[in-house]
Amino acid sequence: MNSLVNDRPEWSCYCRSDANFCHSGANFQKEFASIGSDISRRILAKYIESQHVFELNNAKHILNTIHQSLVIDDLDFSAEPALLRKFALQKADLCKNFGSDKFALQQMQALFKHYQLGQLHYNKEEAIHRLTDSKFWLRRIRRKTAECVSQIERAMGFVSKRHAIYCGDVSVKRHQFNLQQSQQYLENTYLTNDEGLTIPLSEVTAHTVANPIIRRHELMVRIRGFEEVAQHSDHSAAFVTITTPSRMHATRASGLPNENYDGTPIKEAQNYLNHVWQLIRAKLGREQISPYGFRVVEPHHDGTPHWHLLLFMPPEQLSNFKRIVSHYALLDSPNEKGAQKYRVNFVDIDPSKGTAAGYIAKYIAKSIDGFAVGKDTFGNDAIEASQRINAWAKSSSIRQFQQIGGPSVTVWRELRRLKHCDNPEPEINNAYHAADSANWAAYCIAMNAVGTPKNQHLLAPYYEVQQNEEIDFNTGEIVLTATNKYREAKKPVIQGIAYIGGSLMVPRTRWKLIQAPPQTHSGGSLQGGTCCVVGGASLGLV
Repeated sequence: MNSLVNDRPEWSCYCRSDANFCHSGANFQKEFASIGSDISRRILAKYIESQHVFELNNAKHILNTIHQSLVIDDLDFSAEPALLRKFALQKADLCKNFGSDKFALQQMQALFKHYQLGQLHYNKEEAIHRLTDSKFWLRRIRRKTAECVSQIERAMGFVSKRHAIYCGDVSVKRHQFNLQQSQQYLENTYLTNDEGLTIPLSEVTAHTVANPIIRRHELMVRIRGFEEVAQHSDHSAAFVTITTPSRMHATRASGLPNENYDGTPIKEAQNYLNHVWQLIRAKLGREQISPYGFRVVEPHHDGTPHWHLLLFMPPEQLSNFKRIVSHYALLDSPNEKGAQKYRVNFVDIDPSKGTAAGYIAKYIAKSIDGFAVGKDTFGNDAIEASQRINAWAKSSSIRQFQQIGGPSVTVWRELRRLKHCDNPEPEINNAYHAADSANWAAYCIAMNAVGTPKNQHLLAPYYEVQQNEEIDFNTGEIVLTATNKYREAKKPVIQGIAYIGGSLMVPRTRWKLIQAPPQTHSGGSLQGGTCCVVGGASLGLV
């Protein structure tokens, strides 16, 4: 990828300004159709549309550089889907031919590593099962393709407030296409149960946090609840922004290329911020400081991630908290120009000027659906900006929101699935009524989850291994198994709520997926809190 940084376009003064044409007058498609791939040509063509066209030979050189960045030996990440499926099948078959001993696993791992498809955090048997599965190869290839395309656009300087803000246009188009494919799948897939009720999968997802509106509402309820807890406890609020060293930024604030950019991909920049927070969190723990709140990850205009954190804590801990955060945020390159001013920034929330929840609300909305934001920092329409931010997060597998401290949101959602709760323990009933009324502050207090470790919280998620019915082809009998498709022991899945002395099971209806549209659609209400479970995985309220 570093070659891309060195091969950024150099404009020639004798180029024609007609979009899609070079100085020779040759048509873009005619000149470049035989070079590179569809993805690499789209990356170059999109940039030519917004700039004076560069000299023909230079354009061909850049196009080749882009394409080479998408190829590792016989794996072309820009190939058609059918060819990628064929490649995945070939490599899975090759791994099968290696055998299943320790030496065979080493060969498989070396092959997988050669194609730079990510880490394999599995034991021997788990790794062999996956490396001999073409679907596993294909999933990793698709993920790597999205990361590569996103990084190419960014490394070439195509992502900035001057061109394509937050995320490259090709990555955005790919993300939109994937959303359309996913929606088509949801609309053409149904859930059915033993009682004959059939529901489109699209209806189910519309009533879960997969729906951006529900996701935004739930996040704001939780943030506002934390603020109410802070007010009740006389705690202070701090808004913190942490960003990366300048060498990780592809483009300057002006929109011009950053000559010090070292080629760091988005994912690695996010890993850097994660590592900084791990150091901060460990030090805060040693200092007995337990902040609670939320973290939001956003892209700079050039796609480089930065963090916003809204955290609450006792006021006497605030100065020590700032000292610790500043220390670790500036461990890397503390003396570079602008580090003290831009790398870490604190804003003390003044309640007389507005709420803490209101302060972070615009960042939440901008990163989900742009609701009620109007314009972003750079004057772009917030709804369009949110679409680009979502494409950015998806292409680099960025987790945009994370709760810090406080009670389990899984328990909160489990309690909200219940139609009623008559537990003999009054504390559990208090937690249920708080969750049922969407009162996050009361839920935090009922859970004893403010400034306390998880093992002191009232409730925790309760997990069980779910069994499947399968046919024993030797006997013809239906038997219960607890293995996944790789014949490994299944991981436990959420089944309810655990507390000292027992567990509270949340009723669940068993559903199965069917691809063909049913003859009759029985509809049914999505109210009432029956949970949809397929293959042991909860799909939300139905």
